[in-house]
Amino acid sequence: MLFILLILFVLGPIAEIYVLLAAGSAFGVFPVIGACLATAIIGGFVIRLQGLAAINNARRDLNAGQPPVSAAIDGALLVVAAPFLMTPGFITDAIGFSLLIPPLRHFLAQLALREIKKRIDRDNATITIRRP
Repeated sequence: MLFILLILFVLGPIAEIYVLLAAGSAFGVFPVIGACLATAIIGGFVIRLQGLAAINNARRDLNAGQPPVSAAIDGALLVVAAPFLMTPGFITDAIGFSLLIPPLRHFLAQLALREIKKRIDRDNATITIRRP
């Protein structure tokens, strides 16, 4: 776990800065800034559309009397994608846009559900409810 945090908070920004500097020297400063702004705007628009679709899917499941588990995890992955797309840089944009691809997002959702089920089966899951 410590290794993952090291990569995420130390090596990740270093790699991002390197890629931005390399892109800036290859294409120029203004095109790189424009590309970063464009990916944030386009990503925000796509997240909004897909988020509304996830809400509609949750409503459909609830109206059918089913728990909206798939729609909830789909929405959670969209929430994870948003900061990646809003953070300037091409590596974070690639991660964020990959989470906007529905088949990949559904695959990750299935992995997450499988892991949650394993933890529940091993009695290794904790659910905390906090009331205001």
